[in-house]
Amino acid sequence: MSEHTLKSVCLVGDRFASFARHESVRTVSSFVSAVGSGTYDDLAGPMLLWEGQGIDEFDRGYIRAALERAGLSRKILMQPNNPVIAARAEAHKYREANVLVAGLQRQDDRTYRAGLRLHSDNELLLDHQTGEHVQGMVAIEAFRQMFIAFCEKFVASQWPQRKYYYIWHSMEISFDNFLFPLDADITCVVTESDTSDPAKLKFTVEQELHQTGTRAAHARTTFTAFDAARLAPKEHRLAAAAVAKALGGGAEAPVAVA
Repeated sequence: MSEHTLKSVCLVGDRFASFARHESVRTVSSFVSAVGSGTYDDLAGPMLLWEGQGIDEFDRGYIRAALERAGLSRKILMQPNNPVIAARAEAHKYREANVLVAGLQRQDDRTYRAGLRLHSDNELLLDHQTGEHVQGMVAIEAFRQMFIAFCEKFVASQWPQRKYYYIWHSMEISFDNFLFPLDADITCVVTESDTSDPAKLKFTVEQELHQTGTRAAHARTTFTAFDAARLAPKEHRLAAAAVAKALGGGAEAPVAVA
């Protein structure tokens, strides 16, 4: 076999096959296939596997097994990128694959930071992944999860007996650069807040998504975390009015929920 000269390889999930056209990028399946065919048998020195997006522990086990079979476990070194994802109660997502926020931390009294985490089976990737970049809807959902997660973890947790329902009133978003399936950071800065009423927590936040030192997207969002017990009756009345109007009877449903 010819000597492979790469000193490192960026590994991404199979979902991002288009991005893996670059010489130094491989999908999980293509890398395991290359290992099995002997591509890396003649490595002159150690090589690092650096994880991009779309890799989970199931994939890591598959890769480790392939390296062990080929006798390459000591030559090809894995560098897992596996920060703790936001909990179900923080991200408000039922499936682990759909959580986009990981490693959430408070930087100071008004600044929060997390990493973007993309699972290959994320709901937003299943039916709309074209080209090498990650679709803009992923950035929007990451911002949404971020403002809910920081509020749940660091603010709403002061009232553990309450369950909150999040209403976002506006989001002004701009896209500055393509986002690729590599590491990215989300920052969230609280610019306005009113938590005087635990049943109605109001916020305005500025959020940015950065990758390789460049801003990919920015959003300004206003939202309110309502006590679910207080909001649910209002929501039910609005739903009933909407049904009545749709069926041709009843007064117009009011639009305000605050």
